[in-house]
Amino acid sequence: MSLERRSQAQRERASAHTRRRRRGFTLIEMMVVVAIIGALASLASGGWQKYSARARRSEALLALKTIHDLQVAYYGENVQYASSFEDLGFDIGGPGLQPDGTAQGMFYTYVLQTWDLNGTPNANYRVTATGDIDPSDPVLDIVIIENQLTVVN
Repeated sequence: MSLERRSQAQRERASAHTRRRRRGFTLIEMMVVVAIIGALASLASGGWQKYSARARRSEALLALKTIHDLQVAYYGENVQYASSFEDLGFDIGGPGLQPDGTAQGMFYTYVLQTWDLNGTPNANYRVTATGDIDPSDPVLDIVIIENQLTVVN
């Protein structure tokens, strides 16, 4: 065998050996990829929790806006505000109206209160939505409507 043929055969064997060795990833390469994916996932989860809390809060804002609209209509017909969710015709869905007069939504509990003003019965009302929508925050989230929407946090 000539010297040239032998070196060509050696190169082909070395090339085949290199190709076989390069087919997969090394353990270190895989660990780096997993670490990067984990870091990205942890960054995304924080943003997701804030987005989720904001979406849950929209339940309360929408429900309180609906209650306000129903109270305005009720007042127009009865010259006083409704003293219960049943009188108002409000049903939040989910667990719904409770025996104690509260309404239980997916994330908030709603309480309706009315009181007399200058001798007029049920002349004013307040609805409070209370919920724990952000588990990382120990303070309950409260949204209040009292003849207009007031946000308290």
